[in-house]
Amino acid sequence: MAPLTTAAQIDPQTPEASIETPVLDWYQQEPSTALTMLASTREGLSDNDAAERFATDGPNELIDRGTKHPFLIFWEQLTTVMVLILIAAAGLSLVLGKFLEAGAILAIVVLFALLGFFQEYRAEKAIAALKKLAVPNVRVRRGGKVREVSALDLVPGDIVLLEAGNVVPADVRIIESANLRIQEAALTGESEPVEKQIGAITGQDIALGDRRNMGYMGTQVTYGRGVAAVVATGMQTELGKIATLIQGVKTEMTPLQQRLDRVGKQLAGGGTVIALIMLVMGVVVGERWQDMLLTAISVAVAVIPEGLPAVVTFTLALGAQRMLRRNALIRKLPAVETLGSVTIICSDKTGTLTKNSMTVTVVDVAGQHLELTEGTTLANAEQSVKLLLAGGALCNDAQLQTTTDAEPRMIGDPTEGALLVAATQGGMHKEMLEAVLPRVAELPFDSDRKRMTTIHRVPIVAGRRPEGESGSVLEELALVAGEAPLIGFTKGAVDGLIGLSTHVWEQGRAVPMTAVLQARIASANDGMARNGMRVLGVAFRPFTSADGLNTETAECELVFIGLLGIIDPPRSEVKAAVATCVTAGIRPVMITGDHPLTASYIARDLGIARDERVITGTQLGEMNDAELSEAVKQTSVFARVSPEHKLRIVGALQAQGHVVAMTGDGVNDAPALKKADIGVAMGITGTDVSKEASDMVLRDDNFATIVAAVEEGRVIYDNVRRFVKFAVAGNIGKVLVMLVWPILFFVTGLPLVAAVALLPLQLLWLNLMTDGLLGLSMGVEPAERNVMQRKPHAPTSGIFTGMGAQTVWVGVALGALALAVGCAYYTAGQAQWQTMMFTTLAFGQMFQALATRSNRESLFTIGVFTNRVMWGVIALVVVLQMVALYTPLALFLGLQALSLVDVLVCVVLGIILFVAVEIEKFFLRSRSVTPTAPVPPQA
Repeated sequence: MAPLTTAAQIDPQTPEASIETPVLDWYQQEPSTALTMLASTREGLSDNDAAERFATDGPNELIDRGTKHPFLIFWEQLTTVMVLILIAAAGLSLVLGKFLEAGAILAIVVLFALLGFFQEYRAEKAIAALKKLAVPNVRVRRGGKVREVSALDLVPGDIVLLEAGNVVPADVRIIESANLRIQEAALTGESEPVEKQIGAITGQDIALGDRRNMGYMGTQVTYGRGVAAVVATGMQTELGKIATLIQGVKTEMTPLQQRLDRVGKQLAGGGTVIALIMLVMGVVVGERWQDMLLTAISVAVAVIPEGLPAVVTFTLALGAQRMLRRNALIRKLPAVETLGSVTIICSDKTGTLTKNSMTVTVVDVAGQHLELTEGTTLANAEQSVKLLLAGGALCNDAQLQTTTDAEPRMIGDPTEGALLVAATQGGMHKEMLEAVLPRVAELPFDSDRKRMTTIHRVPIVAGRRPEGESGSVLEELALVAGEAPLIGFTKGAVDGLIGLSTHVWEQGRAVPMTAVLQARIASANDGMARNGMRVLGVAFRPFTSADGLNTETAECELVFIGLLGIIDPPRSEVKAAVATCVTAGIRPVMITGDHPLTASYIARDLGIARDERVITGTQLGEMNDAELSEAVKQTSVFARVSPEHKLRIVGALQAQGHVVAMTGDGVNDAPALKKADIGVAMGITGTDVSKEASDMVLRDDNFATIVAAVEEGRVIYDNVRRFVKFAVAGNIGKVLVMLVWPILFFVTGLPLVAAVALLPLQLLWLNLMTDGLLGLSMGVEPAERNVMQRKPHAPTSGIFTGMGAQTVWVGVALGALALAVGCAYYTAGQAQWQTMMFTTLAFGQMFQALATRSNRESLFTIGVFTNRVMWGVIALVVVLQMVALYTPLALFLGLQALSLVDVLVCVVLGIILFVAVEIEKFFLRSRSVTPTAPVPPQA
């Protein structure tokens, strides 16, 4: 196969030479040059040429590279630190002969591993969803004949025919266009279809959205028709590049997984040290080393909160259910907590921050400038405004269809649909207008003129007031038409219409166009354009006949009516959500493929940015990593970006220590969604590719839902921290009892009946009752006050950050109370000394759980019964504790029955611990104020 060269190097005698597709900017080439470089012609390739190129380039499909084997995914779930510790705990339980406990722990391990496996396995399906965008068949021109072939058989140099409804089958260079428009939102973020052109585009590193002479695999033809030459297939297409990016993103542990990993390592080390100390101490005081080995192992097991994975999974699952009720569907369970740690939300614009619906937001007629907001009615607008809206609706090829839910469905160009909606707001439906003013001729829109004209018959004459709902505006139309039987409306780019207009409609009459009026119209047009709006002008002209009209005779001596500013407006609820983000210490950032002016206007309107600073994809491409790192600190709006740029932005933010949430709906968002700490896809407008690459799907495509999910995430992380604090403090108390008990007798010289304060079975019972059951009840703790008025937890902080000292002293206090009652009963010669310590630890942790419901607020402030589940669990634990004391189970556990007074003593000791914790929280509240989040830097 001959290598591809530049146009100057191609031998004109061998135009059909086989080629290899280069990496170059096809949009810079003229159609004839592109065909020459592709060694093709407008008649297409011969069958032999196509076969040769297919043999070299392979099929036009995406290749799945690097997907993990399911067995490897499952093995990775079993090799995390916490799971390894649980496996070790299960092994130790088997050594102790506790098969039931070992089975319970192994069940947790299997559940934990399967959950992780299915989450990651499902995430590997993003490429499969990407493949669905492929086209089954396509019409191509080969050897001068049009035929239908499988899209898999396309090769560079093929000539494909495109028309409305087609999906572009490969990356192509447009060589013929008849009003061809392609919807590229999934790839570029552009909110409306792109009008295609044929000529070359100058400039380097032009953003995909600005390459108006190119078509890209997987995008949709919405209007017109065209002919294009295939320039790239398969993995060489822009879609293929995205597939490569997705497969190149490594899966990282979530902040919670990282923190649990650190906790697991700390507990593993602590348990080993404590077990060795216990073994040595027992041997020193004369116990058999075989017995002490089993005791040391049981103490090591006591250090490990076996219920941690179960509680975490339960808490995350409950949080996922709550989020679902708030329209956030969680696809990967650890993402629930990750939301609570988010410091930056990178959001796409179209459909997330905006309505994804082109809307007329500004009307400008005769110096009257109207800003239209949601709910604005135009039914009582001035006649000139209604005339402008009527003209926009009549000079229009779109249609509005009423659906079963009474919401109109737009068919046709979104911009024209916006004009119909605006006319409807003014009480004028297109069907009604056309019934009275039927279209008799038209001059279709084309990209050269940038306007269209329609001619309508006027059934009324000046002075007659027509009947019906639209009488007032039709009377105005009669006045406009005068005695003429026809009226023409022209709609298009304002700068072109000004030059064709000799008059301006003002206060019911046509006044001559002057330099002052021209300047005013141009100023209004520029102001709307600077705000990222698409601006259309509408003009009219009476006609006596439609015969022989053409663009030169029909589009001249026009009367200019006014301007319409059209944009995809922000969602009404997003502005408050952005403000909530800022208050919560979360910085919102807009990353979009849309136009910089549009992005800047929307960002400033919502409070995401404070000035007009925008960084474009072209500028990003020229930055090195250090420059990008500085840029992302100061800039909050990025426009005309490619998938590679989105990846770089997310990576730069993560390198600065941020936990990044990334939202998106298009194919172009998928790599960044997978790269981000939490990928958020749109459920309504989102592509399957973006959903499969995400951690969460918004069922309402609303930015405000992300903020609600962040709040839920913070609540969940708080609950996980509460459990870890509760469980570790309880385990400190138990280990302290085990370690200090023999030391007390060694120091005091009292006779030692047993070297261990609690039997291994008693330790396991306490762990299952307290860490397990009471821990689960903490997973449903409601949100604390001001949960969204504080900074996010730093990604580098550990689970114990800010509560380590409290955890230790509560554990020491719990252990001290148990030791005190044990020593008192032992020295008094009471045989139930061990059972008293056992029961004191149980009741102590019940009251500890109540006190731990908040780190700062009093139980009586947050509401004693606001967590009814915990009270139910406490009642269950009390019942089980009584069963352990007063049934044959007591013999199995080595316990003795206690009197009512003994039980009350244990309860009182638990209340003492509760009061101590409440006193500490009182001093914490009195010394400081709950910190609120600072306003993050914004551009």
